[in-house]
Amino acid sequence: MLTNLHPPKVIEFALSQITEILKKHIEIISLYYFGMQSSAQGIHNPLNNDASKEHYHFYLLLLSKHISPNAVANLSDIIRQESGGKYTISLLLYMPKQLIAASDHNKYFFSKIIQSGGLVEGSPFELALLQLSQIPELDTKGITNYTRDRIAIAKHCLNLSAKGESAELISAHLIRLSFEQLCLGTIYAFLHYHPQHHHPVYLFKLVQFCHEIPINVFSENLFEQSPLKSIFCFHHTELRYRNSSLFSVADLNMAHSYCQCLLYYLLPIVNHQLQTLKTASHENEKT
Repeated sequence: MLTNLHPPKVIEFALSQITEILKKHIEIISLYYFGMQSSAQGIHNPLNNDASKEHYHFYLLLLSKHISPNAVANLSDIIRQESGGKYTISLLLYMPKQLIAASDHNKYFFSKIIQSGGLVEGSPFELALLQLSQIPELDTKGITNYTRDRIAIAKHCLNLSAKGESAELISAHLIRLSFEQLCLGTIYAFLHYHPQHHHPVYLFKLVQFCHEIPINVFSENLFEQSPLKSIFCFHHTELRYRNSSLFSVADLNMAHSYCQCLLYYLLPIVNHQLQTLKTASHENEKT
């Protein structure tokens, strides 16, 4: 949503800065902007139009011929670092041939970005070859099954982590897995898209793009608070090499509560979205 704190000219300037940073690290064929969030970190001064205390998070689709390993995470970190934390991004990064080979419902997702977003850098010519206007009907049954499976896994993992029968390391892994599956299910219900980068902050940003999450339910600031950050970003390799727990029972209970709160908040929203898709599919069949 645009406000007087971030008018179009401010967004245009921010995107130009982000683009210049990206161009230093990756070849851009096409760069699309399809969404933005901002959060005030101080008082906006209308006299000198000081927006330095405003944080902007942009959603971008970038097409490039050459993509290095872990490029999504690396480029996201570079944007944050080189902008001094003023800008962050959720980056969808693909080679053109990957879009051409994408499944029908994923092409539908990309077409939505291209049609409703804005071209920031490069040319749309390569994307025109995909003929994205000729997209078949959504696989509503597949979307529903995938989403419900993810939600079921999230519930099961969260229940297991709360039983107190597992070691703290396993409980942390289950909470992290529950959070990830909940995010993946929500993203697929709304965007019909499988993220290729599964860092928890990245997933949560895409969930926020799908539906606003009140800060009293689950705040992005949790990823900056230790030990919650370590639990939600817990990596499975810790299970291989560690022989002692990193977390206390109180830490795990707190993380479990936050994850459960997010689950209960998203459940009716996701179910309503699936019902909306089902109703729209039936109406299309009638016509």
